[in-house]
Amino acid sequence: MRGGSRLQGESALFPRAAVIAVLAVSVAPLAAVILSVEPERLAEALGQALAGQRTLAALGFTITQSAASCLLALAFGLPGAWLYARYRFPGRRGLMVLSAVPFCVPPVLVILAFVLYFGNAGIVNRVLLAVFGIRNEGPSFLYSFKGIVLVHAFYNFPIIIQIVGGTWTRLPSSREDAARVLGAGGLRAFLTGTLPSLGPAIGQAASLVFLFCFFSFSVVLVFGGLGGSTLEVEVYRKARLEADPAGAAAVALLETLIALTCVAIFGLFERKAAQGARHTGSKGETKRPHGLVRVLLVFYGLFLAFFFLGPILSLVVQAFSLSSGWDRMAGFGLGNFRRLLAGPRPPLLRALGDSLATATPAALLATAAGVALAYAKLGYSKRRQEAGAGIAGQALDLAGSLPLALSGVVTALGWVLLFPSGGAGPVILAQATVAFPFVLRGISGAFSSLEGGPRLAARSLGASPLTVFLTVDVPAAAPSIAASAAFAFSMAAGDVNAPLMLGSGDFQSLPLLLYRLVASYRFPEACAVGLVLSALTGTVFLLKERTTDGT
Repeated sequence: MRGGSRLQGESALFPRAAVIAVLAVSVAPLAAVILSVEPERLAEALGQALAGQRTLAALGFTITQSAASCLLALAFGLPGAWLYARYRFPGRRGLMVLSAVPFCVPPVLVILAFVLYFGNAGIVNRVLLAVFGIRNEGPSFLYSFKGIVLVHAFYNFPIIIQIVGGTWTRLPSSREDAARVLGAGGLRAFLTGTLPSLGPAIGQAASLVFLFCFFSFSVVLVFGGLGGSTLEVEVYRKARLEADPAGAAAVALLETLIALTCVAIFGLFERKAAQGARHTGSKGETKRPHGLVRVLLVFYGLFLAFFFLGPILSLVVQAFSLSSGWDRMAGFGLGNFRRLLAGPRPPLLRALGDSLATATPAALLATAAGVALAYAKLGYSKRRQEAGAGIAGQALDLAGSLPLALSGVVTALGWVLLFPSGGAGPVILAQATVAFPFVLRGISGAFSSLEGGPRLAARSLGASPLTVFLTVDVPAAAPSIAASAAFAFSMAAGDVNAPLMLGSGDFQSLPLLLYRLVASYRFPEACAVGLVLSALTGTVFLLKERTTDGT
């Protein structure tokens, strides 16, 4: 009996230590930013921020652009989710592959793509000039509120397709068909038969997109101009441009408190979606489109080709362009790649090596933490069924969601304060923290769907909960764990904030090299680096999708 108690204590120690470690690492950056200022000065700065017109204007602009971007992303993504869930067509799998963009492609690359495509000297304006003789002499619409919303929507609408479309595929069409049999029209059948089950997934996706747009930094900094500033940009300006650490800490605290509310709403919808997933029944069947659906599919494809694939194509064209700009086009070739591969220490190969050296351990660290907390959640879910919710469950939920409430700028500033000399170690830790919440959700979902028979059989033979978890649950969930690790690698490899703020010496990852080339207006070479980065993260993400699907 005493030995069993000891085994249970050892099994409980493992997840508790993981929870404490994750909470400590998650809170550390924000704590460093806040504690770097005296309490009296922080309180004064917080009062000035809440009463100041500048902060209130930034808050209003942040919420307005986030809401508008979220609504536009829903408008772009919901038709794709419906088509993906209910119909079979060429390129169907590609809609899910697009979900890699918000997580694996740095915003600076998306910004460059939209400038090259929609900018004053971009492809669209050049085609209009060549075909219709129309020249846009005024400032591009990109550098405005509309531009911010458009870029955000196309950067994040794949999230809508992934979450809503994935849920929709698991919804049987029988409910909607039953409503039609009872005389309901198409819209009413959808509203009464499908939307109630789909609503939590829509809320979950929308709240996540809103949060990402709320934390947007690069897009607002580049395209905002004089139109407005967000809280994230204000933190950066106060910390880096105005030498006002107290003001930066005050705005960072305000931003984090609002973000925690968004994360709580996201968690609420996530739990409702998970509960609904357990009662969806058999998987919905897909069919070939016909009639009006085929016409809508064609229009949707053309729409995505113009607004989404067009900017991507502009990156490819510019990467192989032998000119320094569109006005001096000299043909196409591999000159940009050759320059990046020249010299005794080719910058492209060095950046690729540095990316692998940080993204790989960051993915392993995030996955290990995800497995540990998934084990804790698995054990707690059973205890909760017996004894109800408690402090342990709240700590687990907080550990799994807190990193989502910390912005990239705040996190980077905090890590700089904690590690002034930078280095690969802090970069790895920061990237693992960013990827961890998404890894945890993937792994927890896999564990919760495992059959309980093998676990009960192992327990009946005397195995401890930890032994059962490591020898039964982990091997059974290995494909999902591998997919989560690949996802974490893609996120870490595409991250630019941590390398930019924490990199030291000659450290230079692919996103950091891309950022520096863009800052030097070496756009063709930047596009070449972007293609290499996209190939790296895209390949790993495709492997993740194949592992998840079991193909």
